Amino acid sequence: MPVAIARPGPWTHRDLTAGGTRFHAALAGPEDSDFLVLLLHPFPECWWAWRHVIPRLAEAGHRVAALDLRGFGGSDRPPSGYDLHTLADDAVRVVAALGHERAAVVGAGLGGQVAWVMAGMRPDLVAGIVPVAAPHPVAVRSLLGRAFFSGTALQHLSLRVPGLAERTLTTHRGMERVLRSWVGQGRVGRVLASSDYYADLLARPGAARGPIETLKRSRLRRAEMTALAAPIAVPVLSILGESDPVQPAQAHARDTHHVSGLMRTAVLHGVGHFPAEEAPDELVEAILPFLAEVAPAA
Repeated sequence: MPVAIARPGPWTHRDLTAGGTRFHAALAGPEDSDFLVLLLHPFPECWWAWRHVIPRLAEAGHRVAALDLRGFGGSDRPPSGYDLHTLADDAVRVVAALGHERAAVVGAGLGGQVAWVMAGMRPDLVAGIVPVAAPHPVAVRSLLGRAFFSGTALQHLSLRVPGLAERTLTTHRGMERVLRSWVGQGRVGRVLASSDYYADLLARPGAARGPIETLKRSRLRRAEMTALAAPIAVPVLSILGESDPVQPAQAHARDTHHVSGLMRTAVLHGVGHFPAEEAPDELVEAILPFLAEVAPAA
């Protein structure tokens, strides 16, 4: 049975073409807003990761778009383009395709890494970024192999082993095992409620290859390094899960070296790698004051 991408809720679904690639997004909030709040999901999820956050931001007066990155969810699955620079370029094109000239970007995990690159590429378009459980790409790669990695973080890296991720993430049991190990203690049920859905999406023919490609890229390419060479000038609100085993607090230690403008940090206590699902209310409360400054509501 086909997997339903366009799940119902207080949002509308839209497919749009940007740069020759078709993308799926869930949209909510007033259409007359000058700013867009672009939500970018973590690996191995999709737009559905933001299901608790979208209504809250829309109710606060923000125009919201939860995007499926290329290869994920309902977006196209081209054979290449899974580096951070291309994913960031996709997101920039989507903002324009939605008719906006400015956007605040809230990205979790992989989506947060993309947000960092967007800010370096297009500071004229990006009003501010909120990387969630996502250290600066240069900073975190400089720490690879250091002692701070826990067993769970090493498990995250082990998914780069050929064939292992495909076998793990395309089954209900495998996806549940991975998500369970990345979640804060006592919050597992909130994330596992959708683990079968995420596994079913990746189990579609050819659907796992692109997302897994994003995991395999341990080195930044020249285009990514160019975008990230200068310190980020746009405002940054970095949100950490206190109990995140994949990107623990030490992984964020060098972020300040890569930011020249305003940078704030918020720590969500008892939360793991998926704050949007584990603690959506706390996440929204942390984000809204920052958005009020950089991307005022309609």
